[in-house]
Amino acid sequence: MKTRFSLTLAAAVAAVAIGAGTLATVAATHVSNAQIDDWQMQGSSTHAASPVWRLRLTAAFGNTAAREALADVLVSSAQLDERREGVELYRQLALDGAPGAQATLGRLLLRGLPGIAPDYAESRRWLAPAALREPVDAQAAYDLATLYRNGYGIARDNALAIHWLTRAAQAGLPLAQFQLANEYRFGTTLPHDDALALQWLTRAANAELPEANLALAIAYRNGELGMARNDDEYWAHVKESEHDLKHVSRQ
Repeated sequence: MKTRFSLTLAAAVAAVAIGAGTLATVAATHVSNAQIDDWQMQGSSTHAASPVWRLRLTAAFGNTAAREALADVLVSSAQLDERREGVELYRQLALDGAPGAQATLGRLLLRGLPGIAPDYAESRRWLAPAALREPVDAQAAYDLATLYRNGYGIARDNALAIHWLTRAAQAGLPLAQFQLANEYRFGTTLPHDDALALQWLTRAANAELPEANLALAIAYRNGELGMARNDDEYWAHVKESEHDLKHVSRQ
């Protein structure tokens, strides 16, 4: 009788465990993206145990958004082992084909993290698919341009650097637009072309890049890029660059 009772109790405990596991699975897989974003924000800003634990639990049940959020929190940790775990989690996500994770991993490996050295070869491996797909990941294309322009882990290649810089500019990255404008303006690696320089500089300025508005102000003051001198435009762009800087400082 005792043996039968023990078996019945064990079965009940197992059923409760299975039920709890089922509930946990359902709960983890039905977490909203808004909740995950909230845990990510809390985890990144405070690294409190609760939001990180919740992300870990949800990620463990295969929630891709939670896995990416957890990776983002971990790579910003003050603990080296957690930063390494975050990079490895991004690597797993990249291997699974997650587009955002591929671009982020490429960016992290390009710059490195405290205690984690850059890996330019692997960085290039993950940046390339992000920069090639549609819609283009503009930052990934810009990072590829940086690799080829500076010869990080590969021979310098100005043609490829300009190719990726142009792709980033066309995809709307203001810093890439500004740098491409300078390439046309100064004719270092591209033929000198004031019209194209002005076109890209204007696009970057319209996107509120402070450097671009300041460059336009100077061009109006000096009568450059095929434009007549214009004090009104000069002061207008000076003020716009100051506005842009305040906007950047608040971000």
